[in-house]
Amino acid sequence: MLNEGIIEPCNSPYAAPITLQPKKDGSLRFCVDFRELNAVTVRDVYPIPRIDDTLDQL
Repeated sequence: MLNEGIIEPCNSPYAAPITLQPKKDGSLRFCVDFRELNAVTVRDVYPIPRIDDTLDQL
């Protein structure tokens, strides 16, 4: 895909590597490995409240 110009190289810390994994039938599955991105993602300190809990308080 790089040679065809479909994708381009990136060295961003927020980029996720693409892998092609074989399926049982021999065809390839396009997969994205988000483990490195998940490691640098800052989680919400104050999560969004659940809508049913908010409605119960009304």
